[in-house]
Amino acid sequence: KQWYQRRVAITAGEEWYEQDLPSEEQIESVLFPLSLEILGASEDDWRTAAFPDLASKFNFLTACIEQFERDIPSSELTYLVSVEDVIRYYQTPVTRPKYIELRPQSLPLNVKIVMDSIKKPLDQS
Repeated sequence: KQWYQRRVAITAGEEWYEQDLPSEEQIESVLFPLSLEILGASEDDWRTAAFPDLASKFNFLTACIEQFERDIPSSELTYLVSVEDVIRYYQTPVTRPKYIELRPQSLPLNVKIVMDSIKKPLDQS
């Protein structure tokens, strides 16, 4: 995890984390053993190994998230069907959302962008 660093760019009072992408060798050093252990893939075709069931997919992706310290949004989970797809995902840079570039001064008075989600506890009654 030493190779993975987070840089913080602060603009207009908001924080944005730019993540360094892992190299091909770093991705391989993490995904190769996971493919053999969790998916039971062979050493020759570990990149093309598909997830046999949802439990193995969950275990594999959870280990990837821990190793790379980069979450996978639920909207992407459907598209990750093999190790090759996971490699492609972690090689794709995280782009800065367009709404971050908006300045509060340029927004209409009735529009406010909330960067952090607000979670309210569920009513247990």
